[in-house]
Amino acid sequence: MALLPLGVLQPGDVSAATEVRAGFLNADVPPPSDATALCIRQTVDDLGPADLWALARGTAVTRDDLAWGAAATLLQGHLEQSDPLDNLAAQTLVDEIAERTPCQWGRSQADAVRAALYRTLADLADALLEVSESTPTPLDWMVDDSGGRASAVIGGVVHGVLVQTAEKAHPAAQPVWHHPSIPAAHTAWQWRIASGPADRACHGRGPFLSALAARHATECAITALTAGRCSL
Repeated sequence: MALLPLGVLQPGDVSAATEVRAGFLNADVPPPSDATALCIRQTVDDLGPADLWALARGTAVTRDDLAWGAAATLLQGHLEQSDPLDNLAAQTLVDEIAERTPCQWGRSQADAVRAALYRTLADLADALLEVSESTPTPLDWMVDDSGGRASAVIGGVVHGVLVQTAEKAHPAAQPVWHHPSIPAAHTAWQWRIASGPADRACHGRGPFLSALAARHATECAITALTAGRCSL
């Protein structure tokens, strides 16, 4: 696909276009985002079961992702006609995918994995767009196994900044297939900024899939706070 000028695609555009193509969202999306979603589809559609499985494992596809893919495959864009039996059928399809080897997948199983990859890769594309537009403020982090600590000056006041573990991710949000380079169980992370020494009230956001991602998001938030684009 040809290179696009900066700013033509915004974070969230590709995921939205993917939802529209799957029939889960009724909205007009910018042509470049639809073209990007179509490019992802065409790339994934060329893969056989073994390559689908390898890509799904490498991108840490979860049961939630597979459930979305199964629903998209079964409903074929007719979301308004869904009923509880469709949810049961989608869950059965997810179980079959997780329990069988790729060579045992039928067409519906392979199509559900393809659809799950459409969304996973769209989310990754949007994440790259967001990072490309971010303006982090580098902080001097004291990093340990529990996350990290730093301080930042916002409006002339020193604030404590903390990245720490959040609640464990729901089992459905865990990768279906273990990859050697990916932890078997994801730990969710969150960032917190103390509003001042008087009340020590904290403001934060999460979860993030890695401490590095949480620290990056914190530094971007510090930039926005310092510029007055948001407040604690």
